[in-house]
Amino acid sequence: MKTIHVGLFGLGTVGAGVVKSLITNEEHIASRTGFRVQVKHALVQSFVKERSVSVPAEFLTMDAQTILVDPDISIVVEVMGGVEPARTYICAALLARKHVVTANKELLAKHGPELMALAAHMGVRLLFEASVGGGIPIVRTLQAYLTANRVSSIRGILNGTSNYMLTQMQVKQVTFADALMDAQRLGYAEADPQSDVEGYDAAYKLLILSNMVFPVQSTLNDIKRKGIVDITPDDIDFASQVDCVVKLIAQASYVDGCVHLDVSPRLIDRLDPLATVRDVFNAVTVSADVVGDLTFIGRGAGEMPTASAIIEDIVEVLRSPRTSVQPLEQHKAVGQDEQVEFLKRKEYYVRIDLANPISNDRINEEMRVSFRESEKVIQIGHSKHQLSHGFLIATEDEERILLFVRKLKAIKCVVFPYEGDKLSILPAQAMVL
Repeated sequence: MKTIHVGLFGLGTVGAGVVKSLITNEEHIASRTGFRVQVKHALVQSFVKERSVSVPAEFLTMDAQTILVDPDISIVVEVMGGVEPARTYICAALLARKHVVTANKELLAKHGPELMALAAHMGVRLLFEASVGGGIPIVRTLQAYLTANRVSSIRGILNGTSNYMLTQMQVKQVTFADALMDAQRLGYAEADPQSDVEGYDAAYKLLILSNMVFPVQSTLNDIKRKGIVDITPDDIDFASQVDCVVKLIAQASYVDGCVHLDVSPRLIDRLDPLATVRDVFNAVTVSADVVGDLTFIGRGAGEMPTASAIIEDIVEVLRSPRTSVQPLEQHKAVGQDEQVEFLKRKEYYVRIDLANPISNDRINEEMRVSFRESEKVIQIGHSKHQLSHGFLIATEDEERILLFVRKLKAIKCVVFPYEGDKLSILPAQAMVL
């Protein structure tokens, strides 16, 4: 039986999981593919660092060329993260006609098209199932199992760290800072959590999925992005009062030849399939013309879920080493400024923070001045000291919300989409509950 040698760029948490899984399941993989898969070398930054997997000394190298020039190594797995030197190593591997499997969502979001073009030119595979959704097989599903469908939208929870934090804020009624500290203690959040809590990580993943299924080339600049850093326990409480939860939702829609991309917190109905996705789990709902809606839920990160996705890509290379990738049509995506009309939602959740308490009579008066009779406004709650007030507002003119905020002399205002049904069942009028 032929042995396939793999080179590994990185031997951290995920890299160690790949090594352990290939050792544990070597016979099973061989029985399914007809090949033995073994890691020959792993690129590391230190020979003396403690690792969760025991490997012989000759297994490790601090020189990338050890892997890149080895004729026995036909598949390279990149789990280093970051753009450089990962991009340089992947390009070198592709130029050496080695297949590449990567979990690097940031690199793919920023340089994916050029890397895929290089792989196609060299006649090798570039696979990236592990870059989105951890162990959820969403990439393979979109690539191989929905070819008879026209996908109209992708909507999901793509970042496990922010979802864990929002879950803790909901269940334990803790602050954002406490939820972040807990996530860092458990290893879910990095020391610098910006990528997770500001929505960058979800944006990288959304872009990868969008560029796979829509015939339009989008970039990170085309994504309207807002993170969860402004979410407070009041938001969680106000959401529960209208049978909703707060989730960081990533959504890509294809309408009239244009792609519209958005990552932002939203109030979603408790009956929404995404509302029940808790902790570090991810979920993706794909809407297509033939099959309808498909929702995938699973662990979005971690050693073994990510290792599983990487190994499935290795197996895919063994089964189909020459599958070609069709290039995307080079249409321009709709940028943030051009998305305004499409993304201008009629229904919003608004939280207003005040320096001093005010009465409901004052709020009612400012509502009458700020909004038309055809618009709907509901006050859904206020904090104990009446310094934070939550509203649901239905309006096609976001400027009216800003006018309302100014009249109340708010010191802070948080606005994001509302996807429940409380406003739709009300008559057209401004009102306070």
